[in-house]
Amino acid sequence: MKFAYVDESGDKPQGDVFVMAGVQIDAYKLRKHTGKFDKLISDFLAKHPSAPKELKTKALVNGEGGWRQVEAKERKRFLSEICDLAVECGTVFAIALSFTAFEKAAKEKGFNGTYWIAAAMFVAGLVQKKMQAIRKNKGLTVLIFDENRREVPKLSDALHEADRWYDPLYQIRKKGQGEWQEISESARFNQIVNTAFGIKSHHSSFIQVADAVCYIYRRHVELKTEQENWDGEKEYIGGLVSKLEPKRERLGNTPGGPSIAFYEAARHKEWSL
Repeated sequence: MKFAYVDESGDKPQGDVFVMAGVQIDAYKLRKHTGKFDKLISDFLAKHPSAPKELKTKALVNGEGGWRQVEAKERKRFLSEICDLAVECGTVFAIALSFTAFEKAAKEKGFNGTYWIAAAMFVAGLVQKKMQAIRKNKGLTVLIFDENRREVPKLSDALHEADRWYDPLYQIRKKGQGEWQEISESARFNQIVNTAFGIKSHHSSFIQVADAVCYIYRRHVELKTEQENWDGEKEYIGGLVSKLEPKRERLGNTPGGPSIAFYEAARHKEWSL
């Protein structure tokens, strides 16, 4: 069994970028690496008792609120260590949408769900594509999200229904042939537990890691067109992205189709699927 801890970053009042990202880890590694993350976080917080007890990456890296009392160099080093541990133990799945592009694509391509569901199903498609390609793969992947009581139940419904519209996200070619293999009803999202779970972020260090990955990618996309909040921000965020990218799963080749056309239209122009 595997667990994918997923979070999101960005909303309309803040800008045009919405990122959803998850970090997947094998169950047999979970206790070991949870211990590592817990120690990293607790040791850091113990050195700064006046700092917030829950890590919110945007506030941390920008020195907002109680984080203002922690030196920037130390905050940046801590976030870099989180990324190092994330790539050591897990695989990254992510997507960046443009709110403007999503609304236009949803209307033109006939997608009736929210941007949250669109992003979550894309992440699920990436997980499915990776895991079905592993020979003799043992166990399913459980998707665990930062608590969202409105959207997580809808995602569980979508995974259970496993609409064939999403098939091209994880469709594969027939062995030795160029033709794309049709996906049977029983094989749709069959690498994922069809009930998604939501937990409070302060109950899981891995959700806080997913929060860090989300904000890093979101800010990386924003800095393509926006000014820095502080000197050296673009270079620093770019360095973190360079750590994460080798572990990020890509969509790769697909047979095309309505779902692919929708995601290509809805993605942020600075993001590669």
